[in-house]
Amino acid sequence: MNKQLWFDQLRAAGVPVAWPADVADWSAVRFAVGWNFTPEVLAKMPSLRAVASLGAGVDHAMKPGLIPSGVDVLRIVDPLMAQRMATWVMWAVINFQRRMDAYARAQAESRWDKKIENLKPWDNGEVRVGILGYGVMGQAAARLLAAAGYDVAAWARTPRTEAAGVGGADGAGAGVPVYAGRSELRRLVERSDVLVCLLPLTPETQGIMGAELLSWLPRGACVVNAARGKHLDEAALLRELNQGRLGGAVLDVFNTEPLPPDSPLWRHPAVRITPHVSSITDVPNAVAQIADNYRRLLEGRPLVNVANKAAGY
Repeated sequence: MNKQLWFDQLRAAGVPVAWPADVADWSAVRFAVGWNFTPEVLAKMPSLRAVASLGAGVDHAMKPGLIPSGVDVLRIVDPLMAQRMATWVMWAVINFQRRMDAYARAQAESRWDKKIENLKPWDNGEVRVGILGYGVMGQAAARLLAAAGYDVAAWARTPRTEAAGVGGADGAGAGVPVYAGRSELRRLVERSDVLVCLLPLTPETQGIMGAELLSWLPRGACVVNAARGKHLDEAALLRELNQGRLGGAVLDVFNTEPLPPDSPLWRHPAVRITPHVSSITDVPNAVAQIADNYRRLLEGRPLVNVANKAAGY
């Protein structure tokens, strides 16, 4: 993260920012901007009214007791971030579906191999994609995949009434079905050839893709994680891959970031890794939202994109 870029653009947008070392009067601070806030810094700001996250995720600000009562947590909501996430998810699905990593290995070996897919197409409509999480990101991914003809279903922690969009290769058809609650989680997982995690990280969802859930997946399935590393039990995933029960994984987020060089995930032939780039925050767009909320606070108007502390996101 280029902190100086954020600093300069916030100042250009009319937000009077200062580095912590340069704050002369902490009691005058009403609005904080950052990532990974610490209790020590927050305790210096008795007049604080809102903290703005530098991204869509706010799990870093939802640790128990971190944000004082009465202080709003603001997140970035950017439709283009959802679009970027959706295209990354589609790439991950296609990468597994069409065995593109095997083609890359064949290219590296100068090997012309038309048998990689066994000369038998696995058509979009035959690929069952399950999406964990049905917020802005999950809905965008569901719409894009359904429009391309994939057999898409989603899961949300609570019941939803809206459909994710239309299915079918020609853009016609019924909406994406949405399973809800713990009682229906297994149903969604068992029908997923590719399971995509786009959940917010909360105490309830941390570790959700553990050994038990992974055992519910069909043999040969693929796990895709673009949410948070703490959703996935990496050791359990490696066991499933090494035993040959799962067919692959496409991972953008990890328990420890950057991913340590000695992690076996780097070298596993069934794992494709990207370095937390599935949906990068657009700084100008985020700055505009932060500046708007800053002006709203000064003018006594309602803030927007306020996270739900009770829900954790």
